[in-house]
Amino acid sequence: MSHIHLPDGVLPPIWWILGFVLSFILLWFFARRIQGDEARKKIPFVGVISALMLIFMSIPLGFLPVHLSLAVLCGILAGPGLGFIAVFVVNTILALMGHGGFTTIGINTLLMGGEAIIGYYIFKALSKKINYTSSAITANVVALLLSTVLMVLIVGSTVGLIEALPLHNHDHDHDHEIVSHEHGNESSDNDHDHESHSHDDEHEKSELEGFNFLSLSGWSAVIIVILSGILIESLVTGLIIRFFSKVRPDFIDSAHLT
Repeated sequence: MSHIHLPDGVLPPIWWILGFVLSFILLWFFARRIQGDEARKKIPFVGVISALMLIFMSIPLGFLPVHLSLAVLCGILAGPGLGFIAVFVVNTILALMGHGGFTTIGINTLLMGGEAIIGYYIFKALSKKINYTSSAITANVVALLLSTVLMVLIVGSTVGLIEALPLHNHDHDHDHEIVSHEHGNESSDNDHDHESHSHDDEHEKSELEGFNFLSLSGWSAVIIVILSGILIESLVTGLIIRFFSKVRPDFIDSAHLT
């Protein structure tokens, strides 16, 4: 989604530990491929892109409950390797600033870093046949759709589909669990299990049905919000790439694996 950000407490430890391990392996791999001359030229530019990512990821769009990430843009301009490193730095800074997701820095880096890598290769393949703007928009759409589907599959396989939705309110869910726990202490174990499952089912259903956007509700509203966020970020990415193609095409042409 535009900015996909998994908060703390959603995934079991095995998942976020695996996320850290895989992220560190990729960071080590990409860092080894960076050459000295290229680092001196590219890293300051990556710092600027990272700052831009921080700004966009910290400010919601207002009328849409999503954020932009510009991870694909970073991958196209800096290369997938430096793009992945930038994504890790941005996620770490956001977590340390109280944005949440400290334990899921690894998973978030893999998801968003995957956008930078996939978007880069799709852009490079398409830019040989069509113009830069169309290539960037297409690459961004495909990369964000893939990362969104992957995020939903990961979270949905562990905690349920409703929890996996990017628009889900986890704080409200936590309060619901506390209330259910206090209520269960006043009844028998069997009654507690039955009521807990019943309340969970009713809560998940009300979470989905209670989400409204532009007079739509439920899955229709969720899908519209997700696709709208992807479209907006893709258009922004395409416009920025178009600008660079006119004033500094060397930034686009010089980006490679690192």
